Amino acid sequence: MSRSHAWSTAAAAFGFVALVAGCVESRDVGVQLETHQVPVYDPRQLEVQAVVLGPQTGLHYKWFSVNGDFEPQDSYAPKAEFTFAPNSDRDRIWVEVWRDTKKVAETQLDVSVDTRTRASASKEKAPALELSITRIPRYQAEGGPDTRDTIAGIVRGPTAGEYKILVYARADAWYIQPTPFTLQPIENDGTWETWTHTGSNYAALVVRKEYKPMTRLDVLPQIDADVLARQIVEGRKQ
Repeated sequence: MSRSHAWSTAAAAFGFVALVAGCVESRDVGVQLETHQVPVYDPRQLEVQAVVLGPQTGLHYKWFSVNGDFEPQDSYAPKAEFTFAPNSDRDRIWVEVWRDTKKVAETQLDVSVDTRTRASASKEKAPALELSITRIPRYQAEGGPDTRDTIAGIVRGPTAGEYKILVYARADAWYIQPTPFTLQPIENDGTWETWTHTGSNYAALVVRKEYKPMTRLDVLPQIDADVLARQIVEGRKQ
């Protein structure tokens, strides 16, 4: 979605992919953007997520780009799908966060089409990996930032430092654990362990070390060229 009143900001030259700090108009809200390939891989489409810091009640989102298209263009959910314009491999996207009739935050991000990592990964023969969660955190439906437990497991099969563990806990959605964008190492004996905020369910995924996770998901990634194994368990009830 492109709108002329915002083009003056977005028309700057694209030198590299960079996260730009949001222009926050209200001190209680901050926002940043993150992107992820769509589940059915198309290098010209991205899932875009607005990560909001602060009170989220009553927020809605307006999505913009210089050349490409957003679906939807306005949403009450902090996410949308972006498609690059034909014959364009780079763009600048941004989001405005509104509460009623007041814009409370804004941020932008330079994006580019990148098929190299997925194309090369798809040509490689993926190893047969078996993932098990051996220590299950407690069940707590509400979850929350002040809760904490330990999750651990083991990966059987050749990892050789090429793969990491991605952990999610579920409350109203799936949230990456224990902090945004983190991937956990797999030890030489195949074991892994980390702390996590609690939730009703937990998921562990074996991913390539270059994988760029999203911090919040409604649906977990399926096994594909970048996700090699996955297990989901319900929290431990005492």
